[in-house]
Amino acid sequence: MQEPSSKPKKGLYRLRRTDPHERLSAKLRHFSFVAAVLFVLAAAGIVIHSLYNIQIRNGATFRQYAAQQQLLDSTIQATRGEIYDTSGITLASTSVVWTIWADPSYSTALFTSTKNDDTGGVTKTADPAALQEVSTQLTLRLLSGDGESLDSVDTSSEAYQTQYQTVYDALSKSDSAYQTLAAKVNNAIKLSIEKYVTEYNKAHKRADAEQGIRKGRISVSSTKSFQRDYPYGAFAASVLGFCDADGYGTYGLEKSYESTLAGVNGRTITLRNAYGNAIADENATTYAAKDGSNLVLSLDVNVQEVVERYLNEAIAANNVENRGAAIVMNVKTGAILAMASKPDFDPNDPLNYTTNEAYLNELVHAEPELYGVYLKNEDGSYVTDANGNKVLDPEGDYSGYFRDIQWKNKAITDTYEPGSTFKIITMSAGLEAGVVSVNDRFFCPGYKLVDDRRIHCARRTGHGSQSFVEGAQNSCNPVFIEVGARVGVSDFFRKMSDFGLMNRTGIDVPGEASTIIHKEKNVGAVELATMSFGQSFQLSPIRLVSLAGSMINGGYSITPHFGVSAVSADGGLMKHFSYGKKERVV
Repeated sequence: MQEPSSKPKKGLYRLRRTDPHERLSAKLRHFSFVAAVLFVLAAAGIVIHSLYNIQIRNGATFRQYAAQQQLLDSTIQATRGEIYDTSGITLASTSVVWTIWADPSYSTALFTSTKNDDTGGVTKTADPAALQEVSTQLTLRLLSGDGESLDSVDTSSEAYQTQYQTVYDALSKSDSAYQTLAAKVNNAIKLSIEKYVTEYNKAHKRADAEQGIRKGRISVSSTKSFQRDYPYGAFAASVLGFCDADGYGTYGLEKSYESTLAGVNGRTITLRNAYGNAIADENATTYAAKDGSNLVLSLDVNVQEVVERYLNEAIAANNVENRGAAIVMNVKTGAILAMASKPDFDPNDPLNYTTNEAYLNELVHAEPELYGVYLKNEDGSYVTDANGNKVLDPEGDYSGYFRDIQWKNKAITDTYEPGSTFKIITMSAGLEAGVVSVNDRFFCPGYKLVDDRRIHCARRTGHGSQSFVEGAQNSCNPVFIEVGARVGVSDFFRKMSDFGLMNRTGIDVPGEASTIIHKEKNVGAVELATMSFGQSFQLSPIRLVSLAGSMINGGYSITPHFGVSAVSADGGLMKHFSYGKKERVV
């Protein structure tokens, strides 16, 4: 019997149904593919968007951040210009000085390091012998004056003890990376300290190698800066002013001519390492500093010396309570040859008022309404006496007032009643208005009745009959009251305005005070009478001097000034200062 064949016959096919699990797998694969593509596209979009933000949209900002991390931008300080008097004598100059500082955290020779097994930290213990040795040597050099005359330093003096303690305390701060040891040190001392530190470190390095131990080094460095010097101390101090700790003009001509004297700082841009230190870079960019110009003044040291000497004598002889001032000016040009306010200060040490402390203390206590420092209760309210008046604080700090007062250039910052010196203005106004002539006669009984007020002459018995010229010679108040009344309020104010009385002079020193005067509408017969001989209003000394100059020089207005020219270091003229066109005012 024939067995049936297991192979299908040729030409016969059997259809197989698709497995549903296989259909699901295909869909899943398709979905996964699409999802993967979308994910890649999304990720690429995020990356592209980030790159766009970093490189294009915020590219400048990130480039700046990178430059700040990679580059070191160092300032090259410009040298401030000098100030000369009219003959070329130096009144202010600039010298290079150094700040000496230490890095105690890097000065391993001064400490013994012990590792703590429990915490893993390192404990630094000061080495008293090393600290004492280094502090002594540094202090001797700092006080030697030249870095060499160490034997001349008095180690028992208070100055030595103070400086030694400052150095010792600074070097003892083991965790500090910067401690100032001394400021404004000259170049000779700086070089002496550098030499000592170098030799100390070399000697200890050799000793360490020979003994097979590592004892360390000391780290003392210096930073360059500039110091403003005034070789004649308090001479013309209120005119010259002074500079602050950063070298900017703070007062006087130093301030008003800041743009001329200061110059323009330079820059060096170079690569730096991870510690912030400069890397030698042949591609470093340097912008050189432009030093300031020198300033030539109209001030004459010979005239200034005479003025200051006699002003001091006059203050002492007359028991002047609120300082004195003096001005010497060329009435044709307005150039000031001398100006002084006494007592004043030393611009080399402007914060120091000890020389004038007794005088200033008496001054401020004489005017408590201006300078009073009053006691306060715990709630901030003022303590008052039985009459309700505030009580002065006996331990009040007046140092700020002391400094402000001695810094003031009283010739321009303060105002006062000019008195009889103003009568030349009233004379001029009367003559200009044509209401009086040199031949007019006046009679002075010793007073003048104005409305209901009797205004006296300085000579109570009177001058009797006199001409206008004689009245001026006698400085007779009734004569000038009459002249002022003839001129009238309107013309009197107009003439004072023509003279420039209502405006500042424009002097090239900061702080000029304005004239304090009645408003024209508030001036009656009595006010006009007192104004005619220089009372009931106030002006600054420089304003009066300028007015007087116009009376003397042919009637032309002038601008008082110190600045003549700006010159370069080699003497070349940079700028000649001009002060406007003169106008005929009388």
